[in-house]
Amino acid sequence: MASKTRTYERKKLLGQVYTPPHIVEKILRDSGFYDADLTNKKILDPACGDGRFLVPIAEHIIKITPTHQLTDRLNQIYGWDIDPEALESCRMNLNGLIEPLGISVSWNLKLCDALKQLRRRLKFDLIFGNPPYIRIQHLPISQRTFIQSHYNFCKKGSTDAYIAFFELASKLLSRSGTCGFVTPNGFLTSETGKPLRSYFLQNNKIKQITNYGSVPIFGNTATYSAITIFGNLDQENFVFEQCESAVLQYKKRQIQHSELPALRPWQLSVSTSEHIEGQRLGDVCQISVGLTTLADDYYLFSIISEDENIVYAKSKSGMLVHLEKSILKPIIKASKLKLSTDPVTEYILFPYQKDAAGKQRIIPENDLRVQFPQTFSYLLKVKPALERRDNGKPNAVAWYAFGRAQGLDSTFGKKIIFSPMNLAPNFVLYENPDVTVYSGYFIKYDGDYDALLAQLNSRRMAEFIAVAGRDFQGGYKGYNKKIIENFIIKLPEQL
Repeated sequence: MASKTRTYERKKLLGQVYTPPHIVEKILRDSGFYDADLTNKKILDPACGDGRFLVPIAEHIIKITPTHQLTDRLNQIYGWDIDPEALESCRMNLNGLIEPLGISVSWNLKLCDALKQLRRRLKFDLIFGNPPYIRIQHLPISQRTFIQSHYNFCKKGSTDAYIAFFELASKLLSRSGTCGFVTPNGFLTSETGKPLRSYFLQNNKIKQITNYGSVPIFGNTATYSAITIFGNLDQENFVFEQCESAVLQYKKRQIQHSELPALRPWQLSVSTSEHIEGQRLGDVCQISVGLTTLADDYYLFSIISEDENIVYAKSKSGMLVHLEKSILKPIIKASKLKLSTDPVTEYILFPYQKDAAGKQRIIPENDLRVQFPQTFSYLLKVKPALERRDNGKPNAVAWYAFGRAQGLDSTFGKKIIFSPMNLAPNFVLYENPDVTVYSGYFIKYDGDYDALLAQLNSRRMAEFIAVAGRDFQGGYKGYNKKIIENFIIKLPEQL
């Protein structure tokens, strides 16, 4: 997208990521650009940067077009960008192509915020690009508000600007137009990608999806990518490609639009899924996130020494303090847990007590001061840090309460613990009821835990996650609740 002279900070701010030439070539080829009759075809890159798409587009037009028609054809190319430096580089790169030809072109390059061009009447036959990758909460508030109020795909949640570019393209395409984008692949499975998936599903518009999974096509950037090609004509099926290796070997198959689930993440695979009789894990189990303090450095401790009632402990922030032993609970970090025999090495300051109904309630401040004076003294020292949590938003429960209330009642007891990220399935049955958990998820089940554990750590789970899980560096896959709850569990009578 952008000029190579851009600093890292500027690229990050504008969501700019370079598009490798082989990816540009693939998008153009798979979209049918090289075989198309380009007579009177308007072509747009809505985030053109220095011309990564527009330059090869212009090169091809120059190669196939008679000289007397060339200026008119090149005038059908449009590029928009919010960065004036990148746009000027694009103009220079395009001019470099035509200088040897002795012609002049007034390039249709526009300095603008592309997402504010939603209501343009001009339609485009071909739209290509690499939309900026930037979470909308990182945008200026005026830009964020505009996107959320004008783009149906982005009205809820912490979405990404590239999602809005899909909606922009859908509005700007001509009746028979085609769009090819390279973007993060998260929209295939994420909650924020649900409106985009619904659009594709309801309208049968997809022509091809190429998922690169954990194959890095943008160098060292932690971007896990997909190419999506869609249009305005109904498609009964589409091509799904999976990139299998860094040398860009692909496997593919045709997928019927009717195969896609309406409400769940898309678990796209190059092999036909085996139909498993059973129930969704989320329908038979309680899957929960561990304790979330939003300030682990001040709530988590390792114990140095202890006597009958008081411990001498070191917080994750490095503070050495005395605390009442009874206010500490043993805790396991799910993201580091490997075996059920892993020892407890951390304790959490747990300012809650059960009420008459057995629910965990915050200890009132006066009670905390009287019953736990050492702990209260410590909390006062770190109060400024606790009050900075959640962007300074006041905690509705108490200034010393955890940042989130989830898991307070359910995190104790027998449970299966799993990390949000792993190389392979590693679900660990942890039977000590006094130990709680953070930095991951846990499962509560009324049935046979051992039978469930065998299925969770099975090859079938690995294959399920290979398709459905989000990709991370080093071959790691995401094991989040939204994905895991869709895993099909065979019932006892089916085993």
